[in-house]
Amino acid sequence: MNVWQGSSFTTGSSSYNLNSATLLFGENTADPNLFVRLYSNSSGTPGTQLTSFTNPASITTSLANNTFTLATPYTLAANTTYWLVSGISSGTGSYIWGYTSSAAQTGLPGWTIGDGFVKSNSQGGSWDSFPTDGPYQFSLEGTTSPPPTSVPEPGSVVALLGLGGLGLASSLKKRK
Repeated sequence: MNVWQGSSFTTGSSSYNLNSATLLFGENTADPNLFVRLYSNSSGTPGTQLTSFTNPASITTSLANNTFTLATPYTLAANTTYWLVSGISSGTGSYIWGYTSSAAQTGLPGWTIGDGFVKSNSQGGSWDSFPTDGPYQFSLEGTTSPPPTSVPEPGSVVALLGLGGLGLASSLKKRK
């Protein structure tokens, strides 16, 4: 059976360039069709697939941190809920994603991790929600996106240069 499982998180007040996700993950039975994907949120369950991570060269057979990378960083929007989802697209592999009953979280200000998880026995066709059973353990790696810089309008640059030129002219005039 191809069980898909997911855990949600919500970003803080800044956008974020996501490079990788590290999951407390273990391999029971290997399958080349293992995936870890990022999904949008749809009424409290995974919605649309946004991107897919590259699997590590090997996955540990016991629970350990395994890092899944993105070929190109994905920009997460501010104040938005997303889902990390793992599963087998086809085949019979079996993996375990470690979870916790702890409510402790660390991370950037304003970020939160959902208190539970979801599972799908229909390859994402429908989801069973376990809202208080503890989230799967993961961390996200990347960089906070810089705030947009304001670029002056071309007309205002000319005006600033003109005012600067007047100041220089008056400065030169006073020296005579």
